[in-house]
Amino acid sequence: MRLQRWMVMMVWLALGWAGRCAAIIFLATGDAQHNTTTPGDNSGWQYEGKFHEFLGVPIAPFFFITAQHIGGSVGDVFDFHGDHFTTIAVHNSPSTDLRIWEVDHAMAFPTYAALSSGAAERVGATVTVCGRGTQRGAEVVVGGEAKGWLWGPGDQVERWGRNTLVNTVSVTGLGELLYCEFNHPGVADECHLSVGDSGGGMFVLEDGLWRLAGIHYGVDGPFRDGASGSPFMAALYDIGGLEVQNPGWMLIPEQTDNIPSSFYSSRIAASLAWIMTIAGIADLSVLAPESYAAWQRLYFTPEQIAAPASCGPAADFDRDGISNLLEFAFNLDPTFNEAVSMQADTGLRGLPIGYVETTDGNARLTLEYVRRTSASAAGLIYTPQFSSNLIDWHSLGTATVTPINPRWERVKVADLLTTSEAPIRFARLSVALAE
Repeated sequence: MRLQRWMVMMVWLALGWAGRCAAIIFLATGDAQHNTTTPGDNSGWQYEGKFHEFLGVPIAPFFFITAQHIGGSVGDVFDFHGDHFTTIAVHNSPSTDLRIWEVDHAMAFPTYAALSSGAAERVGATVTVCGRGTQRGAEVVVGGEAKGWLWGPGDQVERWGRNTLVNTVSVTGLGELLYCEFNHPGVADECHLSVGDSGGGMFVLEDGLWRLAGIHYGVDGPFRDGASGSPFMAALYDIGGLEVQNPGWMLIPEQTDNIPSSFYSSRIAASLAWIMTIAGIADLSVLAPESYAAWQRLYFTPEQIAAPASCGPAADFDRDGISNLLEFAFNLDPTFNEAVSMQADTGLRGLPIGYVETTDGNARLTLEYVRRTSASAAGLIYTPQFSSNLIDWHSLGTATVTPINPRWERVKVADLLTTSEAPIRFARLSVALAE
């Protein structure tokens, strides 16, 4: 059984039953430190900024988006990785809970999130969600059967989790909402939302880039255990046997299978015309330019950037053996200790790989890597090189370039010499910042 989504009562994640507290609730663990640092895969965490107790996401040089119901006033400050941006105007969507804030034009966002077109928002698509809601509270047990967990104490700590899209639902006054269910078992890092998660982003992988698909709005609830029970808010993977307010109290019959509760996020793709008009976005396919200096500000505070010994191009902030410049060059996270190589033919991130590939009956050493496009304004020079003795290196080869998205492309360079002509060959890739 599934609740009919046009009937569910949703509770705002800004106020609600737990009061104005401030994270993501996980299926697998109640550890308050779980997922409080970067996921490492550039899936949206780096684009979140703090606005009061909540979150917002920059979407253009002078604009960030969040939820209307969290409030705020012109003059309030948006904290983006330690840089402070003062709001000068507010733009409310006329038909949804979305709100766009404009910041003082004296300082632009260094870079910003790409917006989802809706093309990748398929049923079952994995999403990354970020929020500053509550910890996981006491277990909810009904008739001897575990159902989930109460909302716990708020700590305003930012966390991230995963879920999968179920569908969309249209609600009068709120427009289209994306929704996910809290399933048991679920995906790795399966999560639910709670009070304080409002304004956080939902990101989906579209054309090889994690794009902003939604801004968190609300959750199912409140619930109670029978007419005499006190109402409560909880992250429940099974609401069977409980009553839900809808708007009157409605019993959800117990079933053999779990009946999960859901969370809802205002769908960006359904409001693209309004968003693009307000934020001055002319074309979704044109992404923010991303120089090394701009990229630094997605991961480091101004104080950290001022220390080039740890955050400069030649430094290795996360001590994984990969310099910050190479993390920038190969779509890695400089704050996440991970020495990962890209996947051949399909990889979106990771260190270059070398292998022998046979084409037209000829075997050649081949070097494959992801590269920032010239349109991304990264200022990088990638130079593949081959050698037979590790002394004499030559930049000769046949390159095949596969576009991934406006910011990234996949490059495969085959050695000019076959393995028959040169049985011992080596390959390397030089990366440098342009002067």
